[in-house]
Amino acid sequence: MKYSVIDISSSSLSMIVAVCDAEKAEIVFKERAPLSLVQYLEDGGLSARGTEKLICMLQGFKETAAELGAQRAYLIATAALRHVKNFDEVAAAVMEQTGFSVNLLDGETEAYCDYVANAYYQAFDRPVLIDLGGKSIEVCDLSGSGREGLLSLPFGLLDLYRKFISDIYPDEKEAKQIKRYAKEKFDRAGLPKQGTYATCVLVGATSAALYDIYAEFSGEGQASDVKTIRRKKFKKLVGHLLTGEDRSRLVLNNAPEKIYLIGSAAVVLKYLFKRFDAETILVSDRGVKEGYLQLVLEGRQTGGYYDFVAGRINEAPRPAPARSAPARSAPAKRRGRPKKSESAASAPARSAPAKRRGRPKKSESAASAPARSAPAKRRGRPKKSENGAPMPATAPAERDGEDV
Repeated sequence: MKYSVIDISSSSLSMIVAVCDAEKAEIVFKERAPLSLVQYLEDGGLSARGTEKLICMLQGFKETAAELGAQRAYLIATAALRHVKNFDEVAAAVMEQTGFSVNLLDGETEAYCDYVANAYYQAFDRPVLIDLGGKSIEVCDLSGSGREGLLSLPFGLLDLYRKFISDIYPDEKEAKQIKRYAKEKFDRAGLPKQGTYATCVLVGATSAALYDIYAEFSGEGQASDVKTIRRKKFKKLVGHLLTGEDRSRLVLNNAPEKIYLIGSAAVVLKYLFKRFDAETILVSDRGVKEGYLQLVLEGRQTGGYYDFVAGRINEAPRPAPARSAPARSAPAKRRGRPKKSESAASAPARSAPAKRRGRPKKSESAASAPARSAPAKRRGRPKKSENGAPMPATAPAERDGEDV
C-alpha cells in the first residue's frame, strides 16, 4: 500500500510517497517546493493571497501523489500554521478546495516525530537531534526512551532574521546578537551543556541545504551513507558566510530558497556545537514526515487523510462522547453558587417570608399584631406636638432598667 505525507512548513511545502506494510515504510519519492507563508501574514492571520497560493500548491502535490499511485495522503502542518489566528478558516478553505484535512501538530508532537524518524542514530555516542525550523527549533535527546528528552522552542530562523539581520546575511555584530539571544533562550529552556552530548544529528531542510553548502566549500564529498560535517571546517564556513566575498554564489549554487536563513542557521549551529562540545556532526535526511508516517503505521498517531480509492476525505477519529446518565428528579450538578434543592423548590409556600441577607425583617407575628394605643418605639429625639410641647402618651412605654 502506498501512503503520502505532505508537510506545510514555514519556508516550504514538501511531500514523501512510501510503500508501506503494517510496521515500516520505504520512501520511493520526495519533493519540495519553496513557499514562505510567513510573508503572507496580516495581523497574525494568513492573507487570502497566502491561502490561495497554499491551495494551488497542494492541488499540484495531490495530483503528483495520485499519479504515483498513493492510496492515502496525510497533510500535516507544524509551526507555520500553529500560531495563525485564522487557522480554522484556512483549514476549511483547504478542505473545500483540495479535500485535505489539515492535521496540526503541536511542538511536542513535532519533536517526537523527529525522534521516531531518527531512532537509527541511537547507536552513536550520546546523540542529540537538532531541527532548525523557520518558526521553531526542536532538540531531542536520542539516547532517551521517549518524550522525556524532547524540547520545542517557540522561535526559529525567520524570527532571528527579522529581529537581528538588516541585509541578506548577518554581519559580525549581528551574529553576536543572534548568539546571545539564542543562548539566553536555550539556557531558560534548560538545554544541557558540555559533557551531555557527543554526537549532533541535524534534521530539516535548512540543515540539508547547509550541508550542501559545506560540501562545496570544504571540497569534501559524501564518503558513505552518513553525511558528516567536521567542526573546524564548519567554523571556517561560518566566518566565510559572514564576511566572504563569494558567499552569495556559494549559497545560490546550493540553496537559493534558503538564502535568508543560512546565515542565522550557521551561527546557531556553531554555538550549539561549542555548547555541547560535539565530537561528531551528522546530517539526517529523515524528519517530521517520516516520523509521522511511522507513528500512523504503528497505530500511535491518528489523523485525517484523503482516500484516493474512495475519492473522499476520512477525518481523524474523535473521542467518543461520554454516555449521558438517565434523567433524575434532581437538577444536574453545576458550578458556582449551589442551587436550592428540588425538594425545597417544590415545597408549598410558607407563611414566613423567605430568608434574606441584610438587616433581618420583623417577624410575622409582630407585623400582623393589632395596632396598640402606644406609639411605636422609635429612635432619636421625641416628636413634638403642633403647639411645641411633647406629645402625651396614653400608655407610657416600658423602658429598660426602670419603670415609668
